Parts: sequence; structure tokens; C-alpha cells
Amino acid sequence: MRGQLSARAGLLRPGPAPLRIFWLLGFAVFFAWFSYRIGGDGTPDFRGYHFYNGFAAVSGGRPGDIAAAQLQTYFFPVLDAAYYLTFRGLDAHPGLLRALLGLPYAVASWAVFRVGERVLPPSWPVRTPLAAVLALFGVTGAAGFATIGTTMSEIVPGLPALVAIPFWLARRDAGQPGLGAVAAGALCGLSLGLKLTFAPFFAGVLVAIFLCELPRLRAASWLAFLFLVTGVVVTLAVAGWWWAHNYATLGNPIFPAFNDVFRSDLADHGRWSDDRFKPRDWLMALFYPAYWAFRPSHFAIELDMRDPRMLIGLVSAIMVLLAIGLRRPRRASDYAAAFVATVVLVAYGLWEFQFSIYRYLAVPECFSGVLAAAALALWVPPRLPLTRAAAAFLVVLAVVAARWTKYPWWVRSSPSSHVVEVSVPAMEPDSMVILLDDYQMSFVVPFLQPSVRVIGAHTNLVRPGSEGLLSRQIASAIRSHSGPIWGLEDHTDLPDMADATLVYYGLKRTGHCEPIHTNVERDRIIACLLARDS
Repeated sequence: MRGQLSARAGLLRPGPAPLRIFWLLGFAVFFAWFSYRIGGDGTPDFRGYHFYNGFAAVSGGRPGDIAAAQLQTYFFPVLDAAYYLTFRGLDAHPGLLRALLGLPYAVASWAVFRVGERVLPPSWPVRTPLAAVLALFGVTGAAGFATIGTTMSEIVPGLPALVAIPFWLARRDAGQPGLGAVAAGALCGLSLGLKLTFAPFFAGVLVAIFLCELPRLRAASWLAFLFLVTGVVVTLAVAGWWWAHNYATLGNPIFPAFNDVFRSDLADHGRWSDDRFKPRDWLMALFYPAYWAFRPSHFAIELDMRDPRMLIGLVSAIMVLLAIGLRRPRRASDYAAAFVATVVLVAYGLWEFQFSIYRYLAVPECFSGVLAAAALALWVPPRLPLTRAAAAFLVVLAVVAARWTKYPWWVRSSPSSHVVEVSVPAMEPDSMVILLDDYQMSFVVPFLQPSVRVIGAHTNLVRPGSEGLLSRQIASAIRSHSGPIWGLEDHTDLPDMADATLVYYGLKRTGHCEPIHTNVERDRIIACLLARDS
């Protein structure tokens, strides 16, 4: 792509500030209302590790616990700590908390809206309202919108990376590309530090900065270098301390991921990646978004879903780059279109190679509507009747696609006077609690007495008899414990798993079992007093 894609002065000047604020307020009202109405967080990741990890980080950790939040116990905890402090601070105001958790989606919509204003040519009718509709369309995609108001949301940690796109475009058009590259690198580095799943998007922005500045090789290389160095520095500033701590204590900075590389002896020397959702063959890989665009499926997610947005966005991105490669002369909006198209294509390709977990597409999915508009703007001749028809088509496409979408709605907590309510049995000091199966139940732990030790004996990291020092530490802790022992288990779906754990460790239920009552989910966890099976 050529350097001539720069915007001409004045052509992409944004509209009046009061009108732009109107759209931001509209987004805020909509997403706050929706988040309030849909309910609180009862998602598997909240139950499994977000709440526990936040609690452990804020309270200074629970040194006696072993893998209480399964393998996710060792994930970077800063965002979880922020969530935990917010949840506890607003514990008596669950409605207010739910509304506030919708606001990041308003900011995300605002960022996409500003990109849409730059992508759509100034000659298009109703350009600003259309950009708002397309932003709303993208941000309400199934990857991101289904987790609104929950700790599973990818929009929250991805918000800095989303904001980086309009910031880069604005600074470049203002003749300050160096500042734009540094700021974009810092913002994308912040998202990457908060969650490593944003590595594909980070790489997408890096590649887009370089390619879209060609053929000015020196300028392209310098701007890409500024972005990369700033991004890496910020990433290390955010999460480097945690990786160093993990490396020093566990032998793997991102334990247990890539344990085939770092080879920590705490767990099996495997890759420890979730490959359940990767395409099964090259044909499926090539047309993967079509597998969930036209019919409900769970190819890329645990729950059934259907959403055409990524298919629309990727096809549109290809059409954008093809059109820009063919057409002369170029318009002021072409650079923004080419930049976003490159980011999304690179991010998607790396996502499919590394993860193929649908939720991790939440940020690229936000630009699906904007890319559809960019493709139409590039292929439709700039005559007023045609542009009106194209604008109307985009609105109809957005409405039809939105109604066609089948969202993978995750579990929500029940209405209650508190954000999180959990009742646990009275346990004697210095008791041990063993997690007998791999159901997500670490959210119960913060409500236990501080002296109680929690052991994840059968989880997605360690199972009875599995390899590694961690398994041996767990066995030693259980067999040497002299105080009361309790077991937590999912008595509805996983009784055989709990039974196998008891047999392996020579334990049995005494018959004294109590249900764990909570508003986070329906009652399915029970706590049973255990005894040695002598």
C-alpha cells in the first residue's frame, strides 16, 4: 500500500462536538440499561477463577491453597483484583454495579464510531448516524456482547487496544504519526499486558502500521519500531513483574501454558493449550467464519451460537484491500479503511492459528460493520442516489444480521440484595477443603474462614495420579493433614469424578453433607465432611 493514502486536510474533519457527545451518551444509556437488565455475573470463568484470583490478590494471597482456581490460579491477577474490589465495594448495590459494567461497551462503541466517521467518505448522506449504527452493530456481536456485565468480557481488557485505532488515525492525519505510533503502542501494550490473548490484535496493528506506510520504507520501519518498542515496554511494565514472579517460583513465567518450552516440573511438560475449537482441516480453516454465520453451532465456543459479523467483516476487509489496490486516485478515507482491514485480517489469521476461541474475537468483531461500509464506499460509484442506496443497504444489513444472531448467553446470577451471596457450612479452624471434581467452584473460597486450606485435587491442571511436583504436593498435603477435612463437589453432574478422587486419597463421606447456597448459580455444590477410609 502506498503512502499516498494520507488524508487531505479538512476532508475528514469530525462533526460538532455536542453532536458527538450525544452519540456517546446514547451508547452509555443503552449499554448501561442492557447490562442492568440482563443480570449479574454467574459465568464459568467468574465461578472458576476471576473472583478467587481477585480475592487472593487483594488479600495478599492464600499461601496454604494449592491450585484452588485450577490452572487459572496462576493467571495474571491485576484485572481480577480490580473486579474484586469493585464487586465488594458495590456489594450492597448490585443494580448499580450491573449498569456500570455496561459502560466499557459504550466507550468501545464510541471508538468504533470515530473510526467509522473516518472510513465513510464525507460525501455520503447521514454519515455520522450511519457510523453510529455500524458501531452499535459491531459492538453487539456475539463474541463480545454475550459477556456484557461479566468478568468474562474481552471488551474490558481490549478497550485500550480499541481506542488505539482511532487515536492512531487521528494523530496520523494531524501530521503526528510518531506520537500516534507511541500512543497506539502504549494502548495496545496495556491490553496485551492485561491479557495475552490480545497478542493477535497487537500484531495486527503492528503489521498495519508498517504496510500502510509503504513504499516509504524508512518511515514505515520507524513507525512500526516505535509502536513495537512502546508496546513491549508497556506490556512488561503491566505484567512483567508477575511473569518474573512465576518464573522464579514456578519455573514458567506463564505457567502452565507453553510448558513444553519452559518445562516447569510442577506439571506435565506439555503445551497446555485449549485446542478444542481449532478448525479440523484446511478447508474448514479457510471458511471457518461461515461455519457459525448461517446456522447455530458450537465449533468455536462451548455454547450454540450464530453470527454473520466476522464473515461480513473479513469478506469486506478483502474487498477493501482489493479495491484500494485497483482504484486510482485514492480518497482521503481510503487509508483508514485499508488500515482497519489489515488489522482485522492479520488479527483473525493469528487468532485462528493460536486460539480459535470465539470470545477472543470480540475486538476485531467490533469493526465488522465499519468494514462493510468501507467496502461499499470503495466499490459504489460516488453518486448521491447510489450512496443513499448503499447507506440504506447497510442499515438493512445491520438490522437483519442482528436479528439473525443467536447469542451464546452465559449463566447470570439471580437477583439478590448483594452482588455475591454464598452460604458455607461452619468449619473448625485449620480445616482442609478438597475440591473433588473440576467444576468451577473457587468463588466459594473467599467466604471460608481464613485458616481453612483449599486444595484443588481434581481439576483441569492436576488429577489424582497425574505427573508433576504439584500432584505430589497435593497428595502430601492431603495425607499429612491432621484436622477436619471437607470435600466440595458438583453433586448433579460429576459424582463419579468425586468418587474417584475419594478412592485415590483414601477418603470417604461421613454422611454429613450440606448444600452451598448462592445467588451466583442454582444450588449444585455440596460440602461433605470426610473421614479417612481405614
